[in-house]
Amino acid sequence: MRNFDPWVGSQYQNGLNGVRVLILGESHYGAPPERSGFTSAIINKYGQTKRSHFFSTTQRLVSLDKNRGHIPSSKRREFWDKVAFYNFVQEFVGTTSRLRPSQSQWEQGAEPFIQTVTELAPQLIVVLGQKLKTYLPPEINGVVYAYVKHPSGNGFSYKQFQPIVAKAFEQCEVRT
Repeated sequence: MRNFDPWVGSQYQNGLNGVRVLILGESHYGAPPERSGFTSAIINKYGQTKRSHFFSTTQRLVSLDKNRGHIPSSKRREFWDKVAFYNFVQEFVGTTSRLRPSQSQWEQGAEPFIQTVTELAPQLIVVLGQKLKTYLPPEINGVVYAYVKHPSGNGFSYKQFQPIVAKAFEQCEVRT
């Protein structure tokens, strides 16, 4: 069962550089009960309105932005309007960050994830987190996956992971 509906930007169908991109995160933190609009509220607040290290890093990673420093609010809105975002784990893992999902929380994420991919029909899924990769169901035929280290993790490097995302975009262009 899906507790958190995905964020779907108003221009998602047009895509980012013409590619429908689903950014796949791991989990949310908060106090139950889970609410279907929680993901959208988070993206609206921290992706589009306020500044957040995680969302800024994710934006730079996926948009292949080589610049550093402040991202103007207009650029934040423009980016998040073109992508979808979804967290694999469908219940809060705790009230503070750095807590890890339980085995059952990971396992229960597969079915809602497949439902979400079926509904959104992304061409590219950018998977944020090496641990998350181990719990994903088999890759869905026709969808390109880019697996990167979690942007909040130690050792994250644009130099290392932007080329992976760039190659995935190229694979999408070849298939269309």
